[in-house]
Amino acid sequence: MNIEYKEKVTNKLYREVIAFANGTGGTLKIGMEDEKSIIGLENPLAEETALYDQLSKMVEPLPLVDVNHVHIDNQVILEVNVKATDHVYRKRATLFEELYVRYGSKKRLLKTAEEVQRFISLRQLDETENALTNITFRREDFLGFVDFVKTLNIEKARFAQVEDNIEEVLASYNAIRWNNGEFVLTRLGTWLADSSQTRGVLLQYSGDRSTSFCQQASDFSGSIMTQFSRIMAGLREVHASYPNILLQESVVNAYVHRDYSVEGDVSIILFANRVEVASPGTLVEGLSIDSVKKGARIVRRNPLLHALFVDLGLTEGRGDGMRRIFDTYNDGDEKPKVSVQKDSVVVRLPRIEQIEIVNNPIKIHQELTHEEAILNHLLENKQAKNIDFQQILGVSPSRVTQIVREMVTKNLLVAEGERKGRIYTLAINKQED
Repeated sequence: MNIEYKEKVTNKLYREVIAFANGTGGTLKIGMEDEKSIIGLENPLAEETALYDQLSKMVEPLPLVDVNHVHIDNQVILEVNVKATDHVYRKRATLFEELYVRYGSKKRLLKTAEEVQRFISLRQLDETENALTNITFRREDFLGFVDFVKTLNIEKARFAQVEDNIEEVLASYNAIRWNNGEFVLTRLGTWLADSSQTRGVLLQYSGDRSTSFCQQASDFSGSIMTQFSRIMAGLREVHASYPNILLQESVVNAYVHRDYSVEGDVSIILFANRVEVASPGTLVEGLSIDSVKKGARIVRRNPLLHALFVDLGLTEGRGDGMRRIFDTYNDGDEKPKVSVQKDSVVVRLPRIEQIEIVNNPIKIHQELTHEEAILNHLLENKQAKNIDFQQILGVSPSRVTQIVREMVTKNLLVAEGERKGRIYTLAINKQED
């Protein structure tokens, strides 16, 4: 616990409060020299008034403090509990002068512009998802989220009966927080709500340029989960050219790692020779294009949102998604590209047909065509269970569930039996019977 001892309220005490508020919070014990030396205060009320006056005049924004009069050995001290929030606290009427931060037992003054900029940037990244809004939670605002989760048939207990337990599910990811007697949305909650101000755009051109004829233009709003679902549905026809695992990983990254403080849309643009997935914002500080390609560092802009996508089985969550995408194209002349624009990060994937396979054609075939691998297995074995598909594809159980569900929807497979004992057969065989 962060504790600082002071004999009385000095005219520089506000610096200690700034440091605590910019750190992880802490306690000032006024009227003590150290943990064992109690001096006491002759007029605790006057000291408390002086403290509040000083903070109101010297600190901006006004920090959250709770002052208690504590009696110890017939002496009275002030115990000042300082709360840390998502704000950046500084000396009043200045930009970032006297910006102190408490790290452990030490108070540090940020002196250079680089130190100040980095502190503000990191603080905003840490708090972006968690910041409270003034929007009251309403169950009817999350119907799209509930419908999406229900279609996944997730076996995790957390998502069981999601329609009845929506508050518990959202609170577990800090999408809603209890505040003054009611649940209030955090920023993450606003992204998941049907009233989300974010959008997803799916465009398809007949040629290799945006001046070509636009064959499809879809604009998706609502919960980002609804947007994601509709985008993936719109991409089903191009799975052969851009296998589902590559497309899904790219679209997941666009939503999970985007900067939601930047206006703009997640956009997926299909050209005749490539697909481009653009995400608003730039790379998280400390990441480079090379580190993204190699999966060398795991830095998540929105860790809670990322955790939700992982738990829903939409991504593996190991931080190597982009590396696996690049590895897929190892044997081809055409390579993916990642570029950082002024206000977005763009991933470009060439069509698989354009890849000239040199060394191992089976490797790419197996990695990229999950549906074909399942169909081939059923042609030989007539029927199979989820565990069989897991062994064939080498992916997680939730990922297998998603793949076979899509195949059932497209009338490629027929599912029979209860969940744990469910057996899958080829739909064509069933029709012949």
